[in-house]
Amino acid sequence: MRRSIVLLSVFVCLSFTSPSMLWADEKPGDIKKTTCGDIFSYVFGNYPSTGSVTTDDIAEKKSKLNIPKNWEFNMEVKRYIASNTSYEFGEPEGNLTKPLSRLEFPINTWWLNFDLRRTCPRWSAGARAGFSMNRNSNGVMEDSDWTTSGGRNVLTNYSRSYCDIRKAFLFKGDVDVNISDWLGLPPSMEIRPLFAFQFQRFNPVAHDGTQWNYDKGTVEDLAGNAISFRQDWYTYMIGMRGSYSFNLNKNVTVKLKTEADWGPAIGHNEDHHILRGDRWTYEDTPGNALYFLAGFDMVVSKTITIGAGVDYMWIKTFGTHRWRDPSVPVDRTWPDGVKVWSDQLGLTMHASYAF
Repeated sequence: MRRSIVLLSVFVCLSFTSPSMLWADEKPGDIKKTTCGDIFSYVFGNYPSTGSVTTDDIAEKKSKLNIPKNWEFNMEVKRYIASNTSYEFGEPEGNLTKPLSRLEFPINTWWLNFDLRRTCPRWSAGARAGFSMNRNSNGVMEDSDWTTSGGRNVLTNYSRSYCDIRKAFLFKGDVDVNISDWLGLPPSMEIRPLFAFQFQRFNPVAHDGTQWNYDKGTVEDLAGNAISFRQDWYTYMIGMRGSYSFNLNKNVTVKLKTEADWGPAIGHNEDHHILRGDRWTYEDTPGNALYFLAGFDMVVSKTITIGAGVDYMWIKTFGTHRWRDPSVPVDRTWPDGVKVWSDQLGLTMHASYAF
């Protein structure tokens, strides 16, 4: 028994270490030892090395994965249109009125975003930072309040105010993997599963509005700042990028691109009703987010790319509403009818430099 074990061990060792051990139908040229470098290249891809790779080798690799530039710096201008970020809450303890109050803030401003991306044939990783360039939002903030009368909800107060966006910014990071060769796609097409995280903050301030009090039959001017609102979004998304490239002429390459992502979102709101003294409300809400992008790039030189597109972020969350006012005093939290959502539709233009 011991002799059999020893012979088996020797056979296994020779199988992994000796290049001269062959099966009956194999030739010496069929044997190739797998190295750590082979495994690394399979996972991460590799670039052709000057002086060690022939033209035929490069052509073979390009039939599997494109050889991109190592780094890319991108500057993007975005204009939000028909976009808002909103919240509402109902009466505590499950009463009929849902919502009791709803506030909708427009966020139609210009943004400037900066991206830095490291790209390899197999994977890429990028980081983004952006901020709102102007304060005045194109649109009005709407504040609505309801009450219950005769078994139905009745609108009692409604106001419209100008809205500024102050200190709005975002940070984003993502990683993707190129699986085009695994799917047998041609070099002109790329498919990249991805993971992304984004933090986004809006700071709308409603000011100089008008309020209609339907329950009293009066109209009230709201001079100065009325509501200061802060909203934070944390989104964790998985998704897919795709692109298709073709040569417009011998100098210009066009790339059509698209992206679709989904994942959990966490929202946090702080609302200060300035005209009501020290009244604050807070919402903590988990939910879901969707993101879509479609656009095109034009590679006009070896290092310069320009492009345009449209993207849409949809977020909807549900959670708890807290009302705190030391002057009453009151500090109360409830989950009834609490919903926070955001619709962000953006038109983009960008230019990037590869190096």
